[in-house]
Amino acid sequence: MKQDALKWLQGTLRGELNRTLRRKSRSPWVVGGLALAVVAVSYFLHEPKAPPSTTAKGMELVCTVKTVYDGDSFVASCPDGKVQVRMFGIDAPEMKQEPWGDRSREALRGLLPSRDSVRLVVRDRDRYGRVVAQVFAGERDVGLEMVRRGRAVVYGQYNDSPLYRQVQIEARQARLGIWEKSGGQQDPAAWRRLNPR
Repeated sequence: MKQDALKWLQGTLRGELNRTLRRKSRSPWVVGGLALAVVAVSYFLHEPKAPPSTTAKGMELVCTVKTVYDGDSFVASCPDGKVQVRMFGIDAPEMKQEPWGDRSREALRGLLPSRDSVRLVVRDRDRYGRVVAQVFAGERDVGLEMVRRGRAVVYGQYNDSPLYRQVQIEARQARLGIWEKSGGQQDPAAWRRLNPR
């Protein structure tokens, strides 16, 4: 919309400048003023192209973990600064789902190296502005490992990986983590619906 208005205004001013130049009786001040107006409008309405974001979909970042919030989100220090990360494809119990939320956070802390780097493969951004990324510690897919240990579930709405689903079935059959007993901890999304913030 802004670009269309800019093009229209530039065209109008250029047309007026051309008409003024064809008339020999016009003052050089009028011609100069119109030329200056074309330049000013172009300068103020032009939106410079932003450089490609290092957190754009498909980008890979090598970062260090600074703070683990819960079982599926943390803050990382990356080359371009601090990045809030929401792990792709999993959903962990909330911190208020005692003791499941705390157990999930501790499991994630154990999987994320505190001094070594992790690799983030950016998949998207969530509604809170966090980078949604598949997270790797060495060759290990950390999200997949959280599901394998029963500390998170597959976030079916966003992750249709057969491997993740199979690992979840195996964790459930082995009664690991959240699967050790029945209850609301087995479906974090259902718990959030029943316990809005």
